[in-house]
Amino acid sequence: MSLRDCGPCTICCRFFAVPETGKPTNQWCEHCTNLGCAIHVTRPQSCRNFQCFWLLEPQMPEELRPDLCGVVVSFNEEHTSVVIHVDPDRPDALAEEPGSWWMEPLLNAYDPVCLVCGDDKMVVRRETQG
Repeated sequence: MSLRDCGPCTICCRFFAVPETGKPTNQWCEHCTNLGCAIHVTRPQSCRNFQCFWLLEPQMPEELRPDLCGVVVSFNEEHTSVVIHVDPDRPDALAEEPGSWWMEPLLNAYDPVCLVCGDDKMVVRRETQG
């Protein structure tokens, strides 16, 4: 259960598929409005279940809210690692402040990390000294 709410952030409504409605990845949900989800009370279970790291960690600063920094961080399906989704309209978001804050702590905690930007995907591993 999250101690925060999404507020005006709706970026996950674009990135993620919603199997219950047939919404594919990387397309805006038809129920997404400038004020949030038009069907929030009756939204599908997959939407109810999703929580990004910003929602899960109340101590994270406001500037790391996904719509502000262009980066959505969430667990993978198995909760064994994380996926960093970068807004394809802001492909440099992970390289610039405040989005650049994410990579080092995530690699330290969840190596490897999956990075997704639109249809591009890659696995990033922490460098090891050897």
